[in-house]
Amino acid sequence: MDIQAEKLSLLQTILNSNDEGLIMDVKAFLSGRKADWFDELGTEQQKDILEGISEADRGETVPHAEVVKLFGKWGLK
Repeated sequence: MDIQAEKLSLLQTILNSNDEGLIMDVKAFLSGRKADWFDELGTEQQKDILEGISEADRGETVPHAEVVKLFGKWGLK
């Protein structure tokens, strides 16, 4: 998806519209929308999280008990 093209297309639709309801709906949507925490992360952080999710989906995880043992060696619990 080309985000710039999508934004321009959406803007053009709004500019060409005389539908006051549409304009008010868009305004209400945008003013009430809260940013998702994921969207506020940097590109590399997002990539790392998505990679971790993919690994977990493939079953490439470490059991909790092993993690506790590992961190216990450093005095962390």
